[in-house]
Amino acid sequence: MKRRTILSVTAALSSALSFTALPAHAGTTGANGCGIQPYGLIGARWAQLGGENGKLGCPTTTERDIYQNGVGWAGRRQTFARGEMAWSPKNGSKLVVAAWSDRGYAHVNWRTTDRAFDKFIVRWTSAADPDGAQQDIVGGVRGRTAVRIHTNSGYRWNIKGCDTGIFGSDCQKTWTISVTG
Repeated sequence: MKRRTILSVTAALSSALSFTALPAHAGTTGANGCGIQPYGLIGARWAQLGGENGKLGCPTTTERDIYQNGVGWAGRRQTFARGEMAWSPKNGSKLVVAAWSDRGYAHVNWRTTDRAFDKFIVRWTSAADPDGAQQDIVGGVRGRTAVRIHTNSGYRWNIKGCDTGIFGSDCQKTWTISVTG
């Protein structure tokens, strides 16, 4: 009788464990299968860009505060396997900028500003072009552009919104937090 009880308990325990066993990565990964779970505006934008299987891949760091000279606290940045994302609230309360590299191009993508601008000024630098370049992009509340990669290192991007007037452009006072892709 003792033997039957032990076997019954063992069978019941084995059956219960097969239904409640946790995956091998439980406790170390987010719901997305990555080691770190993005959240907030950066997390939402990351999901829109395809999440772990998208343009940026899995996060490699958690979000961190960014401080800029003369501005103080500027927002937050997070690094991913193939690029970076930053939330720049001084340029728009929900503005998130993403940068990544893919198939010989460095990409930058941003959305959503608090209002529509006539144009965006986009600046980038790289090891191949340390002085950088600048491009005006048609305005709105979001935008994107890409450049052909001429170096193995990343391209660093900054953006600001501008309105065009009779006597020139009236632009935002600060650039977005830089992102590298």
